[in-house]
Amino acid sequence: MELVYPLGLAYLASHIRDRHEVELFDVNLHRADPYAALESCVRAFAPDVVGFSLRNMKVGMPHLHTDDFEPQQKAIQLVKRVAPAAKIVAGGTAFSLYSEVMMRRLPEIDIGVWGEAELRFRDLLDDIDHPEKLAGMYFRRGNDLVYTGQPGGVEWKDNLPPARDLVPHAPYMASSFVSVGVQAKRGCSLHCIHCSDTFLLGHRVRMRPPKEVVDEMELLVREHGVHQMFMCDQIFNIPVAHAIAICEEITRRKLEVKWSAWFNEHRNTLPDNLMVALKRAGCGLLSFSPDHVDDRMLRNLDKNFRHEDMLYTVQVAKKHGMDVEYSFFLNSPGEDWRSLAAIVKFLAHARWELGGQLRLFTLLMMQPIRIYPHTRLHELAKETGLVDPDHQLVEGQFWNPGTLQHAVAGIQAAAHSVYDLRAGWRKARGNTFDSVVRG
Repeated sequence: MELVYPLGLAYLASHIRDRHEVELFDVNLHRADPYAALESCVRAFAPDVVGFSLRNMKVGMPHLHTDDFEPQQKAIQLVKRVAPAAKIVAGGTAFSLYSEVMMRRLPEIDIGVWGEAELRFRDLLDDIDHPEKLAGMYFRRGNDLVYTGQPGGVEWKDNLPPARDLVPHAPYMASSFVSVGVQAKRGCSLHCIHCSDTFLLGHRVRMRPPKEVVDEMELLVREHGVHQMFMCDQIFNIPVAHAIAICEEITRRKLEVKWSAWFNEHRNTLPDNLMVALKRAGCGLLSFSPDHVDDRMLRNLDKNFRHEDMLYTVQVAKKHGMDVEYSFFLNSPGEDWRSLAAIVKFLAHARWELGGQLRLFTLLMMQPIRIYPHTRLHELAKETGLVDPDHQLVEGQFWNPGTLQHAVAGIQAAAHSVYDLRAGWRKARGNTFDSVVRG
C-alpha cells in the first residue's frame, strides 16, 4: 500500500519537543526488514517512553483484505523486549476503536490513550506514573483494567501545527499523491451507518482557521518541496464556506500546489462558486466515497444524498473540467442484483460523460463493508446474526451475506487481475507516483 506521512505523530511531537527529546520512527519506511530497523532505532535512542500510534486495523488491496493486528503486536513486543524499562503508550485511531480489546490482548502496553491525544499525551509525560489524573486513559491496577472516562476533542486554538521537520517527506512523495496529508477540520456531521469516524471525532465539525491551513501548505511547499498533498478531513466541502475560504487563501498567495480531498456528493455542497474556487486553488481531483448510487441503498446506508445528486457530480465535474474518482461497497445491507446493476450503470454513464476524467483505480478496491465496532452497522450485524455478539472484530468481519457473495468474489478477482497489470506497468515505467493531475 502507499505510504502515509505520520501526521498524528507529528502533531504529538509538536506539543512535547520543548520538554523532551523526541524521535519519530515510521516502521513502514523500512519494508525490507522493518523489525530490525525498529530494534536498531530503539537501541540507539534508548527511550524512557515509546508511543505507538496504531492507525489501521486492516490491509485493503484488490487481492488482500486482512488484518493488521499481528504486525502491531510483534512491534510492541519487540520494543518491550529490547527496552524493558521503557513505558509503552498506545494511541491512534485503531487503538481507540479497539482500545479495551487491545489492552487485554497486549499486556506489554502500559498505558492507552483514547482519542485525540495532543494535549493529554503532553500532560501524561509530565506525570506518567499517574495516568488516573487524566481523562481517556487506560491503565492496569493489579489484575483490573481501568478507564478514566471519555475526554473531549482538541480545539484548534489549543493545538500546535505538526512538527514537519522530524520526518523527511521525500519517501512519501515518491509513494503517491495522497501520502502527505493536511488537516483542515475534525469531526463529521454525517451519519453513515458503517463509519466509525464520528465515534472517534464526534459529529461537531471543528474547523481550523483557513489561514493556518494554508500556512502549513505553504511551509510544505517552501521548506519541504511538497507540491502535491491531500486534505485528510472526513469531508472537505462541509461546510462549503470554509472550503471556499481555504481555496481563496491559496489563490491569494499564488501558492503553486496540487491537491485533492474527500467531497460530499449532495448538490448543495458542490455549488459552482466552490468548483471555481477549487479549480483556481489547484485541486485536481474530486474524491467521492458515495458507497452506492441506488436510492433505496443510500437510505439503508443513511446517506445525505440520492441518485440525482450522484448524476450531478458527473455533470459538475464535466462542466468544470475536474477529474473524479468514486468508491463503492459491494453487497451492502439490502443489496440485490438490481441495485448492484445500478452501480455498473452509473459507472458506464460516468465513463461516457467524463472519459479520462474518471479515475478508475479506487474501483479496484471495491469490497463488502468491513464491520467496525461502535457503529450502527455493527449493531445491525448482531441483530441479524451476521456476527456473534461477543466477536471483538479485530479479525475482520464483513457484511457479505446471501448469494451475492459469488458476484462479489468475481468482481474482486477481476480487480486483482487489473491491479497486477497496473502494478507491472508502473514498475516497467520505473516510478510509483500517481499525480493529482493527469499527466
